Amino acid sequence: MLKIGIIGISEGNGHPYSFSAIINGYDDKNMSMSGWNNIYMYLKERDFSDFGISDAKVTHVWTQNLDESIKIAKASKINNVVDNYEDMIKDVDAVIIARDDYESHIKIAKPFLDAGKYVFIDKPLSLDINDLIYFKPFLESGQLASCSGIKYASELDKIRRDINEFGKIKLIRATTVKSWEKYAIHMLDGIFSVVPFNVKSVQYNNSNHESFTLYNYDDSIIQIDALGSSEPILRIEFFSDIKYYRADTLDAFPSFKRLLSNFIFRVERGLVDNSSVLTINLMKVLIAGKMAQKTKNIVEIDSLGI
Repeated sequence: MLKIGIIGISEGNGHPYSFSAIINGYDDKNMSMSGWNNIYMYLKERDFSDFGISDAKVTHVWTQNLDESIKIAKASKINNVVDNYEDMIKDVDAVIIARDDYESHIKIAKPFLDAGKYVFIDKPLSLDINDLIYFKPFLESGQLASCSGIKYASELDKIRRDINEFGKIKLIRATTVKSWEKYAIHMLDGIFSVVPFNVKSVQYNNSNHESFTLYNYDDSIIQIDALGSSEPILRIEFFSDIKYYRADTLDAFPSFKRLLSNFIFRVERGLVDNSSVLTINLMKVLIAGKMAQKTKNIVEIDSLGI
């Protein structure tokens, strides 16, 4: 059995509950009392056979709050609650750091990476250049992975399959809730699961929300709007000279299960993830966007020097 630890929780992010439940199954009563009704409802819609991945099991949990750790353990059938995340190092094969506050990622991940454990870090990996320099060799070796579930969104399957017949893309437009820093990675991972990465620079667009234009080497553009507080939306639109495609990537369960299945498959077989360069490039886009917003200048991706 592949033993996995789940680590951390962030405000507004229920991934420790959902990720663990997809792997372990869940306890109906305790999940219903978790405080994550949206997660409980989409888990309830799934058949019993949809739960479980290979021989993997989430066996240990740690969060910043012991009571929260106990709630997750009861809801997602996790046997061991630890007082310190380092306590699980000797007992697990891999960990999922399920926090989206990137500032915490390197501190938590480092003892596991240094111990040779496989690590998945919730999006975004980091917007700190020095952290990315540290993470880069672990990404390249396959010991570390990080992405959004929308990289695997089923709503994008058709355009992924038919992209060669889609025509010359002129514009890609993506709209999300919340912030550029935390939620643009959803849109970036979805977009670049369909088309190759060829971003040259990033511009901040003056607006009453966070709006950015990505300029590509082929003269096409990508526009990403993070609306802040809004009705839930994770929409990606593709415009070519002959076709239009819209994906509302809101069905979390299949995306998360594909993400977790891919991670577990690679860990079980010791496979290298060939998307390590893309992961770094997407973090560079996020960093460039923050710089563009601050300076009001267009920021070249290659100027970041990672």
